Amino acid sequence: MTHPPAVPALLHHLFDAQAARVPDRTALRDEHGSLTYAETARRAGRLAARLHALLPAGAGRVGLHLRRGTDTVVAMLAVLKSGHAYVPLDPAYPAERLEFMAGDAALSLVVSDRELPAGLAGLPVVRLDEPDPVDLPDPAPATGTDPAAPAYVIYTSGSTGRPKGVQVPHRNVLALVRACDSRYALGADDVWTMFHSASFDFSVWEVWGALAHGATLVVVPEEAARSPRETLDLLVRERVTVFNVVPSVFRHLVRAVRPGTTPAPALRYVIFGGESIDVADVRAWRRAFGTDTRFVNTYGITEATVLVTSRPLTDAELDGDPSTDAASGFALDLGEPLEGWELRVLDEDGEPVRPGGTGEIHVAGSGVALGYLGRPDLTAERFVERSVASGPPRRYYRSGDLARLLPGGVLCYAGRADDQVKINGFRIELGEVEAALRGLPGVRDLVVVKTVSRVGEPMMTACWTAAEGVDPDEAAARLRAAALARLPRHLVPGRFVRLPELPLGPSGKTDRRALALQLTAAPTRRTSPVAS
Repeated sequence: MTHPPAVPALLHHLFDAQAARVPDRTALRDEHGSLTYAETARRAGRLAARLHALLPAGAGRVGLHLRRGTDTVVAMLAVLKSGHAYVPLDPAYPAERLEFMAGDAALSLVVSDRELPAGLAGLPVVRLDEPDPVDLPDPAPATGTDPAAPAYVIYTSGSTGRPKGVQVPHRNVLALVRACDSRYALGADDVWTMFHSASFDFSVWEVWGALAHGATLVVVPEEAARSPRETLDLLVRERVTVFNVVPSVFRHLVRAVRPGTTPAPALRYVIFGGESIDVADVRAWRRAFGTDTRFVNTYGITEATVLVTSRPLTDAELDGDPSTDAASGFALDLGEPLEGWELRVLDEDGEPVRPGGTGEIHVAGSGVALGYLGRPDLTAERFVERSVASGPPRRYYRSGDLARLLPGGVLCYAGRADDQVKINGFRIELGEVEAALRGLPGVRDLVVVKTVSRVGEPMMTACWTAAEGVDPDEAAARLRAAALARLPRHLVPGRFVRLPELPLGPSGKTDRRALALQLTAAPTRRTSPVAS
C-alpha cells in the first residue's frame, strides 16, 4: 500500500523533503562556491550535532552572527534541526544594538564566522571559520514535531527606540509557502536571491520559498547588494528568475541600467515589499528589458510572517496613461490577502470603516506571530481579540498601518498611524503629503519626515533628490509650486531639503529616522544638505 507523502510539520522538513527528492541539484550558491541539496544537508546535520552537544535542551535561542553566504542558510537549518530557534545578528549592526538583542533574547549560544564583538564575547560560540572538531559528536536526535514552537526571532525597530523581538513559529512559515504556491508559479528550475540581511524578514520568504521548491538560492554578499551595478550583473550572471526587493533599492537598479548595453535578466518575478512602489520605475524597467517579467506588489509585516497580501500589476495598468496614476492609485492597492490570512481595516471603535474612510490595518489568521519576546504588555496591546462584523472573536495584530477604503471596495495603503504629526491643531499623515509630491518632473525621490523648527515646534521637512539632467533650482521651484497647488496650506512642508541621495538603512528602506535626526540637530548650518 502506497502512503501519501507526510505533510511537513516543521520548517526544515521542507528542505529535508527536497534533499531527498533532488539531492544533486544546487541548493545554495555564493561568491565562494555552491552546495547541492545533499551537501547542504550533510553540513547542516554536522553543525546540528555540534549545537545539540552544547545545547541539548529544547527551545533555546541561538544567535547567527554571520556574513551573508551559504553558511548563513546552513546555520539556520542546523539550529532548527537541533530543536532551537535562530536569532539573526547582522555583523553590520552597531555593537550596542547587537548586545541589546543578545541580552533581550537570552541567547544560549552564538554561531559566528569571526571574533565576537565585546557585547557578545561572554556567550558560548561555535566558530565556522575554524576547522570542525576532529571527533564530531553523534548526529543530533530528531527533534519534536510541535509546529507552534518558535522557528526564529527577528527584531524590529520600536517606536520608543527599543527593538522588539518578534517570535514566529514553524507553522506560520509553512503556511506562507503554501499560500504563495497558489499565487505564483514557482518551481525547482527557479533561481532566487537571498538579497536581504537575515535580520530583515523579507529574507525568510527568500530562503524558505526557494528551498521548499528545490530551487537554487544565490546568497548575495552585502557589498554586491549595496551596488546597483553589481546587483544587475549578478542577476544576469546567475540567471535569477525570482527577485524580492524593496522599491527604493529597485529604483537604484533602474537608474543603473544602460539601455542597449545592459543584458536582460532572466527574471520571471519581481516581488516588491516593504514600501510603496513607484510605477515609473517599473515602466522604465519594461522599456529597457521588455514585458516578460511579472511585477507583484505586496503588503507585509514581520508580526504577520512577512507577507499579508499580494497583487500582480497588470500590463493594462503598467501600459496606461501615466497622468492617471494619481487618480487610480493602483500602485497603492493592497490587493487580496493570502489564503489563510485575513485583513480588516477598523476605525477607532474597532468597527470596519465605511467607503471613503481610513482606518488601521488589523491582520488575523495563519501568519499572526506568537508575540513579542519578553514584552507581555506590548504583546497584549498589539495582539488583540476582536469580534468583527458580529463574527466570533479572533486574535488580530494591530499593525499601526493605515488604509483607505475606496467606494469600489479597494483598500489603498495610506501611511503609518505613528507618522501623524500635529501642527497648528491639524493632524497630518506624512504619507499623504509624500503621495502628492512624489513623481513630479525633476524629482527623483522624496520623503517627508517630522523635524523640529528653530523655535522647538514640530514641522514637516520634505527631503528630495533631483533627477539626472535637470536644473535642481528649477526642480525646486516646481516642487514648491506643486506643493502649494496640490495641498492645503497646513499640509505644505515647512522646509524642502535637496540631498545627493536619501540614506538607506540595513534593510534597504529609506532611513527616515536618520534623516529626521540629522535635520533636527543641524537645521541651519551651511554644511548641512542644500536647502531648496
